[in-house]
Amino acid sequence: MKNKLIIFSYDFPPSNGGIARLCYEIAQGMYSRYDEVIVLTRSKKGPQKPYDKSLFKIKYLPFKRFNCELIAWWYLLTLKNKKNYTLLCGLWHPEAFLALLAGFKKINVLVHGAELISGDSHFRKRFWLGIYAKNLLKGMTIIANSDYTTSLIKKIIPKSNILTLPLAVNQNFFKPSKKTSSKKIIFGTVSRILRFKGHDFILKTLNGLSKNQLSKLEWHVAGTGPYLETLKMKVIELGLEKTVFFHGFIPDQQLVTFYNSLDCFILCTRQTEKSNHVEGFGLVFLEAQSCGVPVIGTKSGGIPSAVKNQNGGWLIEQDSEKELNRLFNKILSNPISLKNQARLARERVLRECTWNMYCEKLRKNI
Repeated sequence: MKNKLIIFSYDFPPSNGGIARLCYEIAQGMYSRYDEVIVLTRSKKGPQKPYDKSLFKIKYLPFKRFNCELIAWWYLLTLKNKKNYTLLCGLWHPEAFLALLAGFKKINVLVHGAELISGDSHFRKRFWLGIYAKNLLKGMTIIANSDYTTSLIKKIIPKSNILTLPLAVNQNFFKPSKKTSSKKIIFGTVSRILRFKGHDFILKTLNGLSKNQLSKLEWHVAGTGPYLETLKMKVIELGLEKTVFFHGFIPDQQLVTFYNSLDCFILCTRQTEKSNHVEGFGLVFLEAQSCGVPVIGTKSGGIPSAVKNQNGGWLIEQDSEKELNRLFNKILSNPISLKNQARLARERVLRECTWNMYCEKLRKNI
């Protein structure tokens, strides 16, 4: 008997964050590996993702937090024959905590990176992570999305049961398409526009290029966030309006078109000891590579698990203008290097990074 899988995650479409997308792909991919897949999630407004209702069922919880947690706990508590269920939690708090209170003995939990960092908060370091997370996660199977996230877990629980399982991508959705010809090399970024994402660093490096170099490229920025207006002002101050273009939020169904309009994807996230902002993996890097677009990323957080240097893209030290400037020069003087890396990017995704491969490894370990 394959038994039943419950994916308990507050984050699920129509939410569009990384956890929601991950849980959706797992629900899609696990239907052939279990008798039944059930998603336990909060009810929320927004366009629902179309899916085959024969693949998995969704049980919606109330949106209000207290009612949501009470109903979720009661649902899990009153399930009969818990041993016939495999439980996968989207986060360790509150999902894994509620599952433990409901009497589940074997709990699997996804970890993503940022939730395991204390930043400069003594409360998070000493209590939230040092006591609460440390004791809660003992005995659970922890699924980490990168080597970096695994290292964070080991700092909190040295002898924990960890499965390091880098994320994957839907290679049939994110796929190459014919590009429109352009005289310029088109760079592009898709992310929430927050300062730690490094947009300001890219802009500063672009400003250091010669006028001749700038005339050969464009940088297209997709996304929204609190740093957007500041970034737009910096573009105007530097006189780069003819180089940098903003596209706002791009829905999932239009992302493939955006990626395929690029010659190179770039995202230069940074991390600092005093902040809990970090790129736990960086799924956008895989999405771009799956579309046959080479990528540029930083050796920050879990990005090295998503980007392999010289194998579909390049990795540089965070905030290294010298390295990024050198890379821009290399690409602008030898555009054919992009085509070689584009081929390697797609090949690597097909060889190592599909959701079918991910779900097969996950099924064998939970």
